[in-house]
Amino acid sequence: MESQASEPHISFLQRRATRRALLGGAAAVAAAGTAVAVVGIGEQGAGGGATKAAGAARSGASTTGGSLQATPDLAKQPIDDPKRRAAHLLRRAGFGGTLAQIEEFSKLDRGDAADRLLNYEASDNSVLDTQVARLGLNLNNPRPADMVRWWLTRMVYTTRPLEERMTYIWHGLLTSQVSKIGAQRAKLMVRQNELYRKMALPRYDELVKAVSKDPAMLVYLDGAESTRAHPNENYAREQMELFTMGVGNYTEEDVRESARAFTGYRFTQPKKTGDKDFDIDSWDPQFFLAANQHDNGTKTFLGKTGNFGGDDIIDIIMGTKAAGEFICRRLFMELANYNPGDESVAKLVDVWNSSNHDIKAIVRAILVSDEFYSEASYRAFVRSPVEFVVNSIRGLQLEPDAKRAMQDQNIQGMDQVLFEPPNVAGWPGGSAWLSSSTFFARTNFLDGLLFGKGKTPPPIPALAGLTTADEMTDRLLAIFVDGNMPDASRQAIVQHATGITNQAERAATVAYLVLGSPEYQLT
Repeated sequence: MESQASEPHISFLQRRATRRALLGGAAAVAAAGTAVAVVGIGEQGAGGGATKAAGAARSGASTTGGSLQATPDLAKQPIDDPKRRAAHLLRRAGFGGTLAQIEEFSKLDRGDAADRLLNYEASDNSVLDTQVARLGLNLNNPRPADMVRWWLTRMVYTTRPLEERMTYIWHGLLTSQVSKIGAQRAKLMVRQNELYRKMALPRYDELVKAVSKDPAMLVYLDGAESTRAHPNENYAREQMELFTMGVGNYTEEDVRESARAFTGYRFTQPKKTGDKDFDIDSWDPQFFLAANQHDNGTKTFLGKTGNFGGDDIIDIIMGTKAAGEFICRRLFMELANYNPGDESVAKLVDVWNSSNHDIKAIVRAILVSDEFYSEASYRAFVRSPVEFVVNSIRGLQLEPDAKRAMQDQNIQGMDQVLFEPPNVAGWPGGSAWLSSSTFFARTNFLDGLLFGKGKTPPPIPALAGLTTADEMTDRLLAIFVDGNMPDASRQAIVQHATGITNQAERAATVAYLVLGSPEYQLT
């Protein structure tokens, strides 16, 4: 049974209408029916169908965004409008664009647009570095809440959106949980996050090898306790099932033999500063192989026999047909839609093979493909809480205010906390993101972001120079939903906002209603 929705802030109830009436507009959509409304929008418009099947993550399904299955007819229909194509690309390969960015990308062809995002090293990210520094966080010994603020800030203000998007994808695929790592060792999760950013577009072989030796992963899947006398099978199993091949492509004997190859994987520990205290701040955890705990015996794995170590196991896996199909399918479902056809996967596998497993080449192939720019992929995903928060702030071009935007307790109420996926399969995603309680958490976040508690609404740069409710509504609809809103719903927003005389509150109200609409819950 769904949890009872929390009540909205009293300050908002004292405004001209309740949240439910405002967000429902002419259709009077109740929060409890929002998931149904969103699915209906997807089915009636482009890129919709049935919700994601349960357990799909274990066969390569999206876990960071969540998707609605595409229909065959829509897969053949291209997105014709250049601005819709640009906005679609910026949402999928990043976290949404500003009006100026949408306009800029609408003038580029597919290849140039993809390359602009893929070759992000050329982008100056010094502004982001400044914003992060202003947070004053100690990432050498961080609190989990500060880690979330740090990464959300990066997502919002980066000039390299695909870099953060790929970091987010790897976080949802190659998962670890800070609760399992422990608060005292939380810096290991920051290190892992930095690894995913550094290797955002790698050869997949190298990323998996690095993750196998990553201290956070060694703790999370118990590799740091695996010995030649007692091999721990957790990492060996999840690596094949969730990270590289998928169920049905290996045997239990392969799991056991693989586990032997990863024994003795360790990392350096912090120095003691007292009986119970450790020097966490200066701790620089480094991987090493404990030779006396490593199994040097002959192993037989996926039909091959030898004195294999962990890297050898990964090389064998990456040489299989299953690995190429798994990661290509997974990336397609992260970036395009949840229903890649066999032909689409086969094209990507050709890129996998010809590029020596280069993720950058595969991502580019997806971002320039007809399938990506089809109506089947357009607005085919339910927006995750992270995407909801980050795209809202990016699109409105709000000034940094970490305490207001990044530390809101309602982010947790949306059922997605960075660095804390629910299990090794990541977040379930799809329509599971939306219930009465999680929808209210989204609108409560917007209330805190745009109105605060008794505060004057902040300036909204995206609406600078606009005064009428008509202008404001059309501007934000263009930025956030490509103008896709029924006339009756649009008119309800305009009518309500027209009755507000204070310009700052009018702008904030329009933003609230657009971002709280069923249409914005799709990406």
